[in-house]
Amino acid sequence: MPALTPANDLVRSRNVSASECYALLGHHPYSSPQRIYDRLTAPMNTKPDNQSEAMALGSFMEPYVARYAAQKLGLRIRAASRTIEHPRVSLCATPDYYILGTRMLLEIKVSSILYGWSADDLHPHYEYQARAQMACTNRDVCIIAVLVGSSFFHIEVVRDSAKEDRLLEAVDSFMVNHVLSGVRPEVEHQSGVIATVTKGK
Repeated sequence: MPALTPANDLVRSRNVSASECYALLGHHPYSSPQRIYDRLTAPMNTKPDNQSEAMALGSFMEPYVARYAAQKLGLRIRAASRTIEHPRVSLCATPDYYILGTRMLLEIKVSSILYGWSADDLHPHYEYQARAQMACTNRDVCIIAVLVGSSFFHIEVVRDSAKEDRLLEAVDSFMVNHVLSGVRPEVEHQSGVIATVTKGK
């Protein structure tokens, strides 16, 4: 992921980001509607996530995995440097790499999890991260390249208008019904099912 410069941080401070957007559609292992709301409405009160060793290793290895992916897949790539805002809804994305001469992106992952790296069972929070990146940059394909131990995987996520519309509607609804209205989403547990409900301040 490109460095989060002050300019990129400013864009992210007013938008739902690609990496967290699936929390508005389903279970996200690292985010939630409540965390997104808190980040957007009370950033001074939001504790920054401490970078784990796994995250640090992923950041360190990213350019090397990108170079390997480019060589293996026959791609010419350029590292992205800017966070892009969607033209209609409060969504932003910071792609890892643009694939030159195409309408494609390259997203790099370093993982210790052996499953979920095929087109049939890609984790949905990664799928929708790719879909948000395509929506913001107006690209047609995002290749997710993954290093798992000594194994390399790559999955092509192709732009899908129905899924993109679902994502954009969820972001727009979240901004209108929660962020702009000052109504923090709450989690309610009912019979083992987690449902997001709204509650006034």
